[in-house]
Parts: sequence; C-alpha cells; structure tokens
Amino acid sequence: MNSAVAGSAATGRLAVPDAELAWERAGSGDPVVLVHGSWDDRRSWDRVVPALARAHSVVRYDRRGHSESTAPPGQGSIVEDAEDLLAVVDALAGGRAHLVGHSYGASVVLLAAARRPSAVRSVTAHEPPLFALLREDPAAAAPLAEAAGWMRRAAELIESGDAEGGARAFVEHVGFGAGAWEGLFGPEARATIVRNAHTWLDQHRDPDRLAVDPSALANAGVPVAVTTGTATLPTYRAVVAALTRRLPELTVLPVSGAGHAPHISHPDVYADLLLTRLRTGS
Repeated sequence: MNSAVAGSAATGRLAVPDAELAWERAGSGDPVVLVHGSWDDRRSWDRVVPALARAHSVVRYDRRGHSESTAPPGQGSIVEDAEDLLAVVDALAGGRAHLVGHSYGASVVLLAAARRPSAVRSVTAHEPPLFALLREDPAAAAPLAEAAGWMRRAAELIESGDAEGGARAFVEHVGFGAGAWEGLFGPEARATIVRNAHTWLDQHRDPDRLAVDPSALANAGVPVAVTTGTATLPTYRAVVAALTRRLPELTVLPVSGAGHAPHISHPDVYADLLLTRLRTGS
C-alpha cells in the first residue's frame, strides 16, 4: 500500500486480489467507509465528506474497474466487490467500520456485512437495486419490467460503441429520472459516467448482482438502515418496501425532497442525516 499524506488527509492505492484500488481518507474519529454506486467513482461523495470528516475518519475508494482503480479481464462479480470492501476496512479502517453505500454500492455494503458481520459497526444503504426481491410482487411488475428493458437497451448501446447513449439511457430511465443526465450531473460527472460504462456493462452481465439476500442480516447483530428519497423512482420505493418485509429490525430514513442521489442533489440534508445515524446507530 502506497500513500501520500497531507495533514489529516491521505491518498493511496490498495492491492487486492487481481486489482488495485485508489482510495482517500479524511478526518479522524470512528471510521466510516463510503461505497459509490454504478458508473461513478469516489468523487461522487465530495459534497458530504467535509461534514462527515469533522466527526469521523472517512474512507472512500474507487471500486474495481472504476476510474483510478484497476480490474482483471473477464467477468467480475458483486462478491469480489464485497471482498474488496472488507479489505478496505481491514487495511484503512482498523478492521471494523460504519459502512455507507449508494445504489449498487449499497448492495455491496449489505453483502459485505452479511459475509463478515464482525467487520461492520453499522450499515446505511441508500436504495440498493435489489430488483430480484420484486419478482413475486405483482404491484412492482410494470416498473420492474420497464427498468429491465431500459437496462437491456443501455447494454445494447454500449456494446454497439455508443457509451454515452447507453449511459444516458440508464441515468434517465433506470437510475435517476427524466432530465437527470444534464440536470443532476455536471460535465465532469457525465464524463466519468461514460468512462466507466464498460464496467457497468460487466456488472450487468453478473447474474448475482441484483440478488443479494438481505435475510442473512436478520440475526447478524449489525444495525441496518435504508435511506430513501421522498421523490425517488417507483422501483426503488418498491425495493425499500420489500426490504422492510424481510428485515423486521430495519430502520428506514427518508431524505426529504431527494431522489436516488441525495449525496449529490441534497448533500447538506443527507450529511446531517448520516451524522445523526452514525451518532445514534438508529
């Protein structure tokens, strides 16, 4: 592990099996590890890190295959992402940390906590796309089918060489809603999304990516909360409802006015919510 330190901030690269992860850390106190979602990278947390770092040691990293992190050729899996996260906790957070994940990163956080509860002080997951939970829910059939169709379309566009078209199709029709491509993301963020399109395509081909079983956390002794935007898309609303049925002890925390990316659209509100959650564990 190589690192460069300036004051309380540090950056470096962590070797994990078949990959290297670019990471950074800020602040001091109880460790928190932030896990970004699909398409983007650790910079998506920029607007909430300063507030969190006033009370915590905040670690964030690019998941394998994203931006400054590497990945081997061949099909990846969400299990690899979960093991990477646990390696980050061991190497950079003293072996036990609060985990905060967004979207696909929330699925990674839940899986990591289920695989090794002893490494996790608490889980805060924002709208994990566990769409497999909706297959037996007739009320979710229409939005689930629509999301699946748009994901197939995004994959087709990327495979044909139109990474930007695929990214835009996903952002506006699966992830964040109409107008989000330009209304939520600036030019730099859009460029990052396009650069990471092929890593999303690899995730899309992983048969286990949407089927993380949250029931393993029911008796794991890890406090689990799901945050959800009050203006989020129907598919995510249905997933949150499905999670509450499977995890009776789950805490659901609404983010007023936000959608699927509160750390970008409502950073102050979301940071305050996280700080309260991390302080109280509920």
